[in-house]
Order: sequence, then structure tokens, then C-alpha cells
Amino acid sequence: MQVMNHLPLHQEHASLGAHFEDRAGTAVVASYGDPQAEYRLLVRAVGVADLSDRGLLRVVGREAAEYLHGMVTNDVKGLRPGQGNLSTIVHARGRMLGDCRVFRLGEEEIWIDLPAGARAGVLAHLDQYLVSEACEIQDVGAYAVHLGAWGPEARAVVEAALGGEPPALGVHENRFVDAPGGRVLLVGSRLFGPEGYEIYFAPEAAAEAWTRMVERARALGGGPVGDRALDAARIEAGIPRWGRELLEDTIPIEANLREAISYTKGCYVGQEVIAKATYRGAVRRHLVRLEVSAGAVPGALLREEDRPVGQLTSVLDPHPGGGPPVALGYVKRDRLEVGREFAIESGGRARILWVPEKEA
Repeated sequence: MQVMNHLPLHQEHASLGAHFEDRAGTAVVASYGDPQAEYRLLVRAVGVADLSDRGLLRVVGREAAEYLHGMVTNDVKGLRPGQGNLSTIVHARGRMLGDCRVFRLGEEEIWIDLPAGARAGVLAHLDQYLVSEACEIQDVGAYAVHLGAWGPEARAVVEAALGGEPPALGVHENRFVDAPGGRVLLVGSRLFGPEGYEIYFAPEAAAEAWTRMVERARALGGGPVGDRALDAARIEAGIPRWGRELLEDTIPIEANLREAISYTKGCYVGQEVIAKATYRGAVRRHLVRLEVSAGAVPGALLREEDRPVGQLTSVLDPHPGGGPPVALGYVKRDRLEVGREFAIESGGRARILWVPEKEA
């Protein structure tokens, strides 16, 4: 029987009534009892969450930026300390090993934050290509507790954690700041759609910070939220997720990750396939947002005149904000049209609500 790892703050979450589920071998918080109510807290006030199951890699050395520049799809050398971006890591055939966020902390220090399920594959891939470069890769996820706050009152919650007003940070911008338990890394975030912050704490300082964040959030009409509420927010925002919309056979452009790709940076592993998919129209499908009938399930095929034309990947049913269920899914390129309807193989109908801007 496989034994799951626990988050460093497992007991703190359990004391709040957390329900846990397995993700890549770690017991993460699914909810604190009512995912739909937690979603409403998140979008109307503030939700605080523990993301410590995510992978965290540290690349250090005088050639760290140059090395990573050739390994990820986005620009690294052009980032200044304190800046970051969304990127992906693909193998030589252009298929994904994982999506990630690259944070440049200094001239010789870069952090890579990525989904738990992609950590092992990405780390092995990076190690394989690291030969003589003057840098090293460190797996440091166990040495940081990764917390976040999102929603209209997120700034006030972060102020409680830091003991002072946080700096204004754009998405992916990062800065080391002082906190009661020592210095922490603060990052501007829209990881799930709503705006907010993420904070990387030393383990010994995290429990006290979490308590302050929860208390302030509740005072402001929010509270702790689990993965199901966060997942609902990212589906509503149309954000792809590793293991759902993003798989090892995914080409990043299919998932509308154009912001994760630089077309001016020069060579990197997998560049030829990405360029071909962009400029020669090799992408046959795109991720879209749909309204679906109640009972639709991820994995169900979409059909038009009894021909398969797409597939659902994530479904939000019931919608915690009210209204009909919505979903994310891939649809063939020649069927991309807002309002177009399809039959769902498992029953019901699906109607496209949004398509990528270039394809609209």
C-alpha cells in the first residue's frame, strides 16, 4: 500500500476540518468541507491556500540564465532580477514535459515553480542536458512552504503574514521581503485567475504565518480554500492545468500558451516543432471554453454529425457561482466558432463560449 506524503502544515489544515486527496503522492487539501462556498469566498473576498505540493527547482551559477534560456520556451536571459514569466519545457519533438513559472531572483539565481506531477520529468530532462555549464540544479521544494492568497482582499491578508504592507507586484514579479519569521520570497500571482500573491516561507516560520493569514482572511469575509475551489476558479478563467489540458502529447500552442513562448530568443530544445506549429498551421486543435449540459464529464468526446471533433478536459458542474455548467476542452481548428454546438458522447450538448482571439 502506497503511503502518501503530507504537507508540512498537514496538522494545521486538519484542525480546520480539511478533506485531503492524493496528488502525485502527496495528501493535499481538497476542501475544508464546502468547495462551492470556498469558491465564493475566493472571488468575492479572499481565499488562502497551501501550494506546498508543487515542485520548486533552484538553478544557481554564473551560467544559470544562459543554460535555462536554451531549455525553456520563453526568454530567460532577458529577465532582470525581480522579473519572471510563464514558460513550458518541451522535449526535442516539441511535446510538453511541463508548464512552469520562471522567477529570476538575481544575476546567478533562478527559481522554477511547476506542478507536482511534472517535477520528476522536468528535473530529469534538465539534468540530462546539463553537461559543462557553470551552474547547478537543486530540488528545493522540501525546504519551502508555499502559501498564497487571491481575491479582492488578498493584499490585506499578505500584509498580516508579512507584518507590513507588501509591495505592489505584477504577475510573476518577485521580491525578497522581511517577515516576522525571516525573509520570504513574495510573488505576484494569477495562477488560478483571481489576482493575488504567493509567498515562499522557511518551514519553521510557516505555521504562524498561515494562522495569521487565515485569521485576517476570515475577518475580511474570506477564509482557507482547497484545491477544488481553486480548480473552479481556473476553469472559469480558462487556464489549462497539467494533467488535464496539459499532457505529454500536448503542443503548448494548442493550449493557448502563447505568452509562454518567445519567438525571438533563439534556439532551445524543441524550438523547431513549436515554430512549425506556429507558422505552418500544424496545430489541429485548440483549447476552448464551453457551456455544457449537466452531467458532462471530463474525457467525453464532442461529436458533430456523428464525427468526433473534440474532447472535454475539465468540467465545472455545478457551477459554484450559479448558472449552467462550464467546461474546458479541445476542438478541431476548423470548428472554432463561438456559439457552435456539439453533441456530448455521454449525453447532452456543448456550446462554445470562447475561442482564442486569433481564431475568433
